[in-house]
Amino acid sequence: MRIAAVLNFTALVLIFTYPSACAANILRCGSYLIQEGDDAFSVTAKCGEPTERMTITEALYANSDGGGSYPTGQVAYTQVWRYGRGPMKFPVIIKIADGVVQSIHFVR
Repeated sequence: MRIAAVLNFTALVLIFTYPSACAANILRCGSYLIQEGDDAFSVTAKCGEPTERMTITEALYANSDGGGSYPTGQVAYTQVWRYGRGPMKFPVIIKIADGVVQSIHFVR
């Protein structure tokens, strides 16, 4: 009987925490929703220009046969956009690589 109660509690915790974890990666701009996989053009069309914009340049590495890695001489450009959404709303950071939203994080 005690094991069944623990299993029921665990199931309830999973049920109630799963939707909130999924919703964390969705941004609402008016009546529009932005999520991972959306393109950068639709983000600016739906949310406007970001409050701040930053570009990060990272060197690309390849794996060698011996288990190490070496620089390829190429770089990847990642954009980080910040939207200050006004009073009583958490600002949001959107990471964009290759013109596609990679992640959405709310700053607390």
